[in-house]
Amino acid sequence: MSLRIFETDPGALPKTFAADFVGRFRAGQLLNNRPVALSAWRVTTGDPDVADEVARLYGGAPQEWETTKEDNREVLTGADSVRIIVDGADAISARMALYGMQGPIHVCDGVEFLDPEEDRGKPCGCPTDFKDRRAAAKSGRGPKPDIRISFRLADAPELGVFRLVTSSWEFTKTLPATLTALDKVDGPAACDLALELVEFTTAAGVDVAYRKPVLKVRGPAPKEVAAAVPSLAAVAEEVPY
Repeated sequence: MSLRIFETDPGALPKTFAADFVGRFRAGQLLNNRPVALSAWRVTTGDPDVADEVARLYGGAPQEWETTKEDNREVLTGADSVRIIVDGADAISARMALYGMQGPIHVCDGVEFLDPEEDRGKPCGCPTDFKDRRAAAKSGRGPKPDIRISFRLADAPELGVFRLVTSSWEFTKTLPATLTALDKVDGPAACDLALELVEFTTAAGVDVAYRKPVLKVRGPAPKEVAAAVPSLAAVAEEVPY
């Protein structure tokens, strides 16, 4: 007779996925409970071997950081750009989301609700103007981009699948062109994942500088690398937000 205890409480089952992410690329960190933008990539992982290899490839030293998640090791690399392998446009998922204390409270594609299921396909009521969308998100009244990229490192594809999560509006602007470029490659693509420096002076004479994440599609991945890369599209679909 098989065990049936989870029939009465299916939520007690641990979540399992076809493939796990071995680490995350991050553009910032918390210092004294305040977010700080970085000029080079920060990589977090729960695997000490992955942390050691990331540090060897891109600089930095593995260290522990305070988190309730499994990726309790971080590497503050010296690299503001890394070559990665993205397996087509399906390795990128995108939605608009507004989060509350218990999770997302508004999930849409900018025009229609994506979740919950009973509201799927209904108008979401978001502003139609891009600037108004940004203003609503900044005030906490509207969703912001929730974009997730699954990829492998071109320098060490055998390490496994990494993920970048970004809510950058500037990245969102480039997303349609990026997806088109990935479709044209029609297979694993070599890309540069970078933190690009942006500098300008406002009309009031204030100098502004910040880094934005960018994904530049360079072309098909080398054949020997592409052959070693299992499909990332399946990972993007099977691992939930």
